[in-house]
Amino acid sequence: MPVNIPTTNKPRIVVIGGGFGGLQVVRNLKSVEAQIVWIDKENYHTFQPLLYQVATSGLEPDSIAYPLRQVIKKQDNAVFRMTEVQNIKPKEKSIETAMGQIFYDFLVIAAINGVRLQ
Repeated sequence: MPVNIPTTNKPRIVVIGGGFGGLQVVRNLKSVEAQIVWIDKENYHTFQPLLYQVATSGLEPDSIAYPLRQVIKKQDNAVFRMTEVQNIKPKEKSIETAMGQIFYDFLVIAAINGVRLQ
């Protein structure tokens, strides 16, 4: 399965992680002249501070989970790909994912779980 990222002459910034860090980075890059590729293994952001209220039936699960694609819906310079990062090769400026290889000019690692550098 190919990653299917549009080709561009602009610099590519890859952001790994859909948590608070990745969310903030992608939002702040809205007006940057670059292609933003946002990667996470889930397609939603969970507001974990309210997770206990879901567990105690105080809130519905969809009250604390938000689709990541919705965040960048009106952001022309960004695409989201739901895939898991398997390896990062800094010397080659590439990322191996479950969907294929992604090349980058700049990389932001905002993932909770560690990723392996090679």
